[in-house]
Amino acid sequence: MRKDKLLFATLPFLAILLDVSFNLASQLGDSPTIICLFLAAWMVSWWILDVLPLGITALIPLFYLPMSQISSINEVSVSYASPVIFLFLGGFVIARALEKTGLDERIALSILFITGRSDKGIVTGFVIGTAGLSMWISNTATAVMMVPIAFSVTQFLRDNLEGTSLKTLPAMQVVLFLSIAYAANIGGIMTPIGTPPNVVFMGYLEEMYGRNIDFWLWFVAMAPVALLLLTTMIWVLRKLYPFDVPVPTTFHSFIKERLKVQGPLRGDQKITVFVFALAASLWIFKGLINYLLRFDFLNDTSIAILAGVLLFLIPHSIYGWQPVLDKKDISYLPWDIVLLFGGGMALAGSLEKVGLIEKTTQFFSTLDLSSPFFLVLAIASLSILMTEIMSNVAFCVVALPMIMKLGESQGIDPILIALPATICASFAFCMPVSTPPNAVVFGTNTISVQQMLKAGVFLNTIAVALTMSLGYILIKVLLV
Repeated sequence: MRKDKLLFATLPFLAILLDVSFNLASQLGDSPTIICLFLAAWMVSWWILDVLPLGITALIPLFYLPMSQISSINEVSVSYASPVIFLFLGGFVIARALEKTGLDERIALSILFITGRSDKGIVTGFVIGTAGLSMWISNTATAVMMVPIAFSVTQFLRDNLEGTSLKTLPAMQVVLFLSIAYAANIGGIMTPIGTPPNVVFMGYLEEMYGRNIDFWLWFVAMAPVALLLLTTMIWVLRKLYPFDVPVPTTFHSFIKERLKVQGPLRGDQKITVFVFALAASLWIFKGLINYLLRFDFLNDTSIAILAGVLLFLIPHSIYGWQPVLDKKDISYLPWDIVLLFGGGMALAGSLEKVGLIEKTTQFFSTLDLSSPFFLVLAIASLSILMTEIMSNVAFCVVALPMIMKLGESQGIDPILIALPATICASFAFCMPVSTPPNAVVFGTNTISVQQMLKAGVFLNTIAVALTMSLGYILIKVLLV
């Protein structure tokens, strides 16, 4: 641990020691409020500075809140078992199966086989593959998987082109790698499990208001926004970094060979496709099934967990009874993200319990905000700005409860005010540190900070505009 991290690691414990010795919280005013504000500052600073893994920092409320007599251990621990957390856990299991069986790469190569007839078709194929996969698996894992394929494609072009044909290949490479990062971020907004901020939003919505959004309805509302933004993204990148690279006639054979190495669809891949299709079908038709059976037989969380259990249960080979996933795969699940959601909900619960969220919303409710639309626009814009410099998950964990309560005080539906901010938290396109896919792509040394910033400024503006036009209308019509 570096010296600066060590300093920030010891400061909270020093502050607790001083409070115990001199009862500082009581002297400063409302003791429970001061204690919870300190907890929020402690967790957010450690998340931003990466003092400890995100999930470990998220465990702080489990000892701090009972010790401070704000909440009992039973009250705090409930936050770590929200149904939405298990929805995302089921999604993680499905994602692990896609990665382990190699289905994600097969899907990407198959798309490229169809679209890769031209330089622009290659970029479009990567965008479709990346966005499509990031709907279901981690946007980081998607970017990590797509980058080596992009390297092999650009290397093939470099080896098979000569002279002036190579002139704009560097520009195409910039567009290709930026497209992977941005498409991974954008694709995640299309499903409730596509990216962590979506799950944080769903968790607070259910925890605070007892409401949820059906999986298929979320997709119907968000897919048009994502698809239009992806199309605009390709156009913007091509204008900023124009290229004209003739694709050799042998490129089609090159991709065909990569697919040939994959071989025919294996047993584990067939089982994964079956379970994936089953889960998707149940998510889409669960409303009809529940109506026909006349009771709530299915919900999004139970479907996700059912799919996860089946992947550990159904054998793809009768010899030795080998399921798609086994006990070794449990360690590959991102438990830190699961804990992060729980810690965020515990923090939000403590802030609400001491009345801090209510006080904050009362303050904003006294302001003349002229129009609900402009308030939502301001919050969505702030969301993009904040997530350029800090984790989008950490921002949503801290900010969404206050945003929802602010909407309540202004007579705005919590979905209408908080979902645009949640969506915009995935649209941090300017800096390498803004999102993991940005960092993954920047780490390839194929693009510079200036190139990412130049494209990101345009796309951030367009993303907010699309969210607050088409997105705002669809949310108001379909989800509120």
